[in-house]
Amino acid sequence: MTPLELLEMVPAGGRVGLDVGSRSTKIAVSGEMGPVIGIMDTIEVMYGGVLERIPGGVEVVSTGYGRNKVKGGKKIPEIRAHTVGALKSLDIDTFTLLDIGGQDFKVVRVENGSIRDFHMNDKCAAGTGRFLEKMAEMLHMTLEELGSHRGDSKILESTCSVFTETELISLLMEGASRDRLAGGVVYSVYERIRPYLRMFPSDIVVFTGGVSGCSGLVDTIKENTGSCVVLPKNPQFMGALGCYHAVMR
Repeated sequence: MTPLELLEMVPAGGRVGLDVGSRSTKIAVSGEMGPVIGIMDTIEVMYGGVLERIPGGVEVVSTGYGRNKVKGGKKIPEIRAHTVGALKSLDIDTFTLLDIGGQDFKVVRVENGSIRDFHMNDKCAAGTGRFLEKMAEMLHMTLEELGSHRGDSKILESTCSVFTETELISLLMEGASRDRLAGGVVYSVYERIRPYLRMFPSDIVVFTGGVSGCSGLVDTIKENTGSCVVLPKNPQFMGALGCYHAVMR
């Protein structure tokens, strides 16, 4: 169901949660059995009149890069939105939240249902969804295929996306296999997030965002940290669901 169709089904007095991300916009709206979710390319949302279709008489809470483009309603920080979404989706209240999106990643320490501290990497594409997309293109793989590779060892020296691209080209020219390089890319993502995870050591890491679909990265985090990595249902929608569940005042 598209965001437009979702908005049309919101009843009077219902609620809309919007996570307007750099790559995609996630939406959660009131349904008969609870929130109903949908996703759409952010550019299409910005220029396709989707936001103007939000009906009157409903509660609107938004987050993400484009939250200021949403007229009316309440705007909340991404850290709060993703944390609330995870808390509402899982039956645990103490964990480290790792959210990796298209252009940034966030690591949040949650204790007894409250945010205690957090760090964000929002000035570099390394370790993000866009980085993985670019590496997959270079290796002539789908993102899913690349993400299925476990990062067993360090192959790539740089954690910078620009330098990693150059290094990857050199290794390909030297005859390194695509599978070996794919594992190296996944390990480089782990290297990028490792210092942030070490800031908030935890037995449980809740992994959200689009990159959480990379099973190889999930395994790499488990093996190198010893933590239990938990993926909530619909992990890419934690921001939208957090907005949906946020208390309106």
